[in-house]
Amino acid sequence: GEPASRRENMELKLLILIILQFGISTQHWCGYQPRWQSRQVESYDYNYESEEIILQDTTLTYMVNDRLSSDSSTDSKDSSTGLNLQTGIFTAPIKKDGYLVTLTAQLVSPRQTEMFSYAQLFILKNGNLESLQNYLLVEMGKVGDLRVEVNMDKGDTLQVFVGHHVESKNIYGGSGTIQRYDGFNLESVRFCIF
Repeated sequence: GEPASRRENMELKLLILIILQFGISTQHWCGYQPRWQSRQVESYDYNYESEEIILQDTTLTYMVNDRLSSDSSTDSKDSSTGLNLQTGIFTAPIKKDGYLVTLTAQLVSPRQTEMFSYAQLFILKNGNLESLQNYLLVEMGKVGDLRVEVNMDKGDTLQVFVGHHVESKNIYGGSGTIQRYDGFNLESVRFCIF
């Protein structure tokens, strides 16, 4: 009778706990940015071609309505936790030792020139770079790949901070001529947290 019923009740509670834990531990969030570029409109003062466009020292944001951006737990626009695609900030929903974080990116190589560039990406925890392991150098012609484990308390944040990055470069010639080359953009940036 009663001891068998208590045991079954305990086993049922344990099974429910295991299912809940598995459900929580399989949550994931991903942001995708197909091309990090300025949304700048050309100026009409004809000096536009002489300025390098710089997209650095800012938090990377992600496509909101894209099949490659996802939040496995809730609608990312209405959630106070998870990855906010519009701000680029992930807020930990629970305390967890060892969130698995991946970051991949590549840099576009302009066809019309042999010029080169690079980009710097940093994973910041609560606005700070906590380790050089959270730094990714993205080189032309290579896929940049970063994989780290991050311990987080509930409410801690992660974001991808863009360090150096330009989307155009200039060559200065004789007689004050300037040739501008576009296309050094970060592309196919994917930031995932498991």
